Amino acid sequence: MRPLTTGAGGGGGHLMETLRLPPSLVPAVQELWNAWEIHCLILISLSLQVFLLLFGGIRQRSSCWLPRAFLWVAYLSADSVAVFVLGHLAVRASEPGHPLMSFWAPFVLVHLGGQDTITAFSKQDNELYWRHLLNLVTQVAVAGYVVGKVSWPDAGLRAAVALVFLSGCFKYAERIGCLYMASPERIGRVSRHVLSRKLTGREETREAEAVIKTSDLPSLMSKGSSGRDGQFWDAISVLNDVISVDAPLNQTHNITTADDLPEMFSKFMSSESRCNAYEHVGAVLGICYRQLYTKGLLRERRFRFYRRWHSTLPFGIFTWVPIPVALALFMAAEKGDQLTDIWVSYLLLVGAVALDVSSAALFIFSHLANCNKPEWCKKQWSQKIEQYSVIKSAGMWFIKRWLFSCDITQQDQVSFKKFILDTLLVSGARKEWSIASTRGQLALRRWTNRPPREHSGDSTRTTLEALEETVRSGFDFPTSLLIWHIATDICYYSDQVKEHNSHKKMSRELSQYVMYLVFKCGVMLTTNSEIVHDNTREEIKDLSQDDLGEKDVVMRLFQGKEKQQQGSKDEIQTEQHEESEEKQDTDEIQIEREESPDIDSGSYNHMKKLQQSFQALKSSVLPRARAVAQELISIKDEADRWDLVAAVWAEMLYYTAARCGGGFHYEHLSTGGEFVTHVLVLMYLLGPFLPPAYQ
Repeated sequence: MRPLTTGAGGGGGHLMETLRLPPSLVPAVQELWNAWEIHCLILISLSLQVFLLLFGGIRQRSSCWLPRAFLWVAYLSADSVAVFVLGHLAVRASEPGHPLMSFWAPFVLVHLGGQDTITAFSKQDNELYWRHLLNLVTQVAVAGYVVGKVSWPDAGLRAAVALVFLSGCFKYAERIGCLYMASPERIGRVSRHVLSRKLTGREETREAEAVIKTSDLPSLMSKGSSGRDGQFWDAISVLNDVISVDAPLNQTHNITTADDLPEMFSKFMSSESRCNAYEHVGAVLGICYRQLYTKGLLRERRFRFYRRWHSTLPFGIFTWVPIPVALALFMAAEKGDQLTDIWVSYLLLVGAVALDVSSAALFIFSHLANCNKPEWCKKQWSQKIEQYSVIKSAGMWFIKRWLFSCDITQQDQVSFKKFILDTLLVSGARKEWSIASTRGQLALRRWTNRPPREHSGDSTRTTLEALEETVRSGFDFPTSLLIWHIATDICYYSDQVKEHNSHKKMSRELSQYVMYLVFKCGVMLTTNSEIVHDNTREEIKDLSQDDLGEKDVVMRLFQGKEKQQQGSKDEIQTEQHEESEEKQDTDEIQIEREESPDIDSGSYNHMKKLQQSFQALKSSVLPRARAVAQELISIKDEADRWDLVAAVWAEMLYYTAARCGGGFHYEHLSTGGEFVTHVLVLMYLLGPFLPPAYQ
């Protein structure tokens, strides 16, 4: 084994000698760093606070990863730099000649208190509020040690130190309080308490309140983001009934007045301002975001609950007033002759005052509904509707187009959102409250029940029965999505009609958005479903090895070499599958009769589902997608066909929205928001559309 050698014996020594600084320069650099180290670090800490104040809210309006990455680095660095500075101050507290350096220790607590625009970067920060509470205790103790090590001969300077220290303690405690109040544990506890109070209230009172809330809802939603009166309470309800639970709850007043809601829906549909409901929902979710990730919860309470000012006013005084008073005292105090330390102290004081004033101004500015805000300020959320196509992802050309096809344009979103809202309102007018549980079955049944003269083909009823098999409740939902997603693309590119149909493009966009939610965000995605998806993508990849475009790949899926043999192959597979199931049923029944005639059928159904699940892993999705596409294409009228496909995808979106889980919506509020969250809140506010908790 070769012995380790130093650089002097080989070529490495010449490199080290080349990079080595002159001996006279090393002490000078070290001395310069020792003299300015604390000054630089404390100013960096102040700069990070300014950055967080200015850009802390950008994650609500942007889903781009780059700004969030910068914000994440600044968020983590702010606490790390502050703790590092406090540790250095503790080490150098007893050094003579720089007494004002100890004056900076309370400012570290002020910086650790954070800014109003960001208290938590993610849901996990709120869950770890106990860790932040421990940091509060330790850092306050260290800051007290630093301040206590120095004798303060000037009374004014001593008072300024005490005021800044007090303000820092309250700011840090305020941040911990916000983390605690936004923690899922605490929100869930409040949700259960609110629900129990609703259930124990008087029935007459509940009915009266329900009628009032139902009658006020259309006018409130028509106002959009300007209807601030009810937004705060809607946000509290959304936090308690949607964000804090995995199975969202219907509002009790919607259940109470369910018989009166259809008339309200019919009137609301005739309103030209009905799409302002999205602005109302966006404002409600904006309040939820501020409650979960900023100090908005405390600010809102101080702003609204005037009758509680006797309890909140002292806390606000201890938070904001001490710094300006400390600045005045510092200006009149005897500060010594270290000009650099004096100027840094002034920067810290003035910076702290400026940050407090800016926070107050931003809060007041956000509550002025009628002021002329810049366009970037009016944007509440990222307003991106991401797209995912399994066919695109299987081809090499997907990489070339990825940057240009990741979301829907703003122009398309208007008709997209209007269609989702109108479909929901129509379902409410028909009392189809189970639309979030049907996965497309309602749309297919409505089509079947149309008058015969409106049918597009002779075999419509048979066709829809075959289609309904792929959206029934017992069918694996992600696999059902995959089948309909590929079938929608086949119909999209197989259509030879040149006339523009709004639902044609919208159906494809809905298809790719729900695919994004399930297969990219992992909503309701199981291991089996993921395997089916990966196998399907590999099959498609084998067909796209000739560097074909997306349309060519889709048409090859539908019209390729396999199509000639597909009919007989599908028939054979279907017959074999049916024969196998019949044989299995016979064997199971015979065993049950022989061994235990009175046995419950639950065990048999359990084993049957397990075997069906195993069979689904082995069977290909593409033949079923071709069959669905063929039956959709058999509907001759293009407009009718795409109306049906769009309605099915809308129901699938409603189904997905109600089953994303509260944690999904909680986390995505800090990443620009998801359209599915807005859809869920619409369903929650408008009527009892959400499924029962046991589903």
